[in-house]
Amino acid sequence: AQAFVFSPAPMRFRPCIDLHSGKVKQIVGSSLRDDPDQGPVTNFESELGAADYAARYQEDGLTGGHVVMLGPGNEEAALAALRAYPGGLQVGRSAEASPTRTP
Repeated sequence: AQAFVFSPAPMRFRPCIDLHSGKVKQIVGSSLRDDPDQGPVTNFESELGAADYAARYQEDGLTGGHVVMLGPGNEEAALAALRAYPGGLQVGRSAEASPTRTP
């Protein structure tokens, strides 16, 4: 009988820029709520902008990245990131910010 040898694919880092109120932040995922008055809990807020991270990702040759807009007020920062790394990032928004979401 032939033995099956599992060979996992190499792990790839996928860069991500999370935006909240136009700032790059690391948030506690479980603190995201549908209620806009209950903002997420922030672990870290960067002094650098989204475009700075996007440019660094491009310099480092990192592909397949994304920008996540967590709530309103992130469009300008997201566009700046896309301009800094043309074709290198995708943009998405959180479900509570989606105009197609129904209560």
